[in-house]
Amino acid sequence: MVKKLGSIVVAALLALSFVGSVLADEIKGKITKVDGGGREITVKGKDKEVKVSISSSRTAFEGIGGRGDLKEGLDVTVEYADGAAKKVSVKKAK
Repeated sequence: MVKKLGSIVVAALLALSFVGSVLADEIKGKITKVDGGGREITVKGKDKEVKVSISSSRTAFEGIGGRGDLKEGLDVTVEYADGAAKKVSVKKAK
């Protein structure tokens, strides 16, 4: 019984994580504005411009240490949903 319950919980968590990733949007572009010490950024992509909020606890960072490292002009890829960034990846300069 415990094994079955554990399997159901694991399956439910996997399904929820899949749904969350399907519902997320993505933009690749340059940061054009940083507000509130990195709490909000505006990213201009090829076809659109998006303003997203950044949370130290809910946003994953790749290529930087955290939201304090976000600067105008950085090339980024941002995965976001409902105006909140899920992941911010900074492209390293060559």
